[in-house]
Amino acid sequence: MSISEFGLERILVWLLVFSRTAGIFTVAPVLGNAHVPVVTRVGLAACLALIFTPLVASGNPAVPTDILGLTFAIVKETAVGLAIGFIGTMLFMAIQSAAEMIDLQMGLGFSSLVDPTSHQNISVIGQFYFLTATLLFLSVNGHHMLIQGLGDSFTTLPIGHLHFSPHATGSLMHIFTRLFVAAIKIAGPIVGVILLTDTALGILARTVPQLNVLVVGFPAKIFVGLVTVIVAMPAVFMVMHNLFGGFSNDIHVLTMALAR
Repeated sequence: MSISEFGLERILVWLLVFSRTAGIFTVAPVLGNAHVPVVTRVGLAACLALIFTPLVASGNPAVPTDILGLTFAIVKETAVGLAIGFIGTMLFMAIQSAAEMIDLQMGLGFSSLVDPTSHQNISVIGQFYFLTATLLFLSVNGHHMLIQGLGDSFTTLPIGHLHFSPHATGSLMHIFTRLFVAAIKIAGPIVGVILLTDTALGILARTVPQLNVLVVGFPAKIFVGLVTVIVAMPAVFMVMHNLFGGFSNDIHVLTMALAR
């Protein structure tokens, strides 16, 4: 092999590694935030690709040299990166779904704001939970888990070994089930307290017909809901911590499933 061929092979390996890394930084939480400049994300992805290229090249990957094969390989590696980043985004979506359930029961669902990070309508409690989850994600080094998961993915899912199988679908469903259970754990106690408040207001309306329950009940539900949110914050922190703690395992399960 000549020096020029060796250099071309390394460049092609870097290009495939960069495709997977760039896919992650497109949708990943915090690092893929819309407020992070595109130049910064591309530069960070390129630097990480340079770091991981020797590791990937040492395994003698089968890199296609024709245009059609190379294009298809780039698309597959980008899809892998998007899948890994999407798992991280799903963690935050589970927390926001729990917050939306809380807001709906509290009566704050109509006061949705525009979230500058996702450019979507998000509730008041959802915004609070999202910011809290972001700080907790950084405090438990979730961004380090993401980069570590990226590095491990080149071992569990080498370049060019992406396969879609029923096993991959089952693994994704297992991850989504864990996220759904976490959302129920976050919202369940608070929604339960608000439902008890609704029951108490219903009994009050039957016993005191002269009382305007709509006027009294709306601020009462908001007050009870906010107090319950504050009281339940330690338990919510624990659920979020466990959710982020399993992030690395989720990436490993995903990449192992896609490699089969």
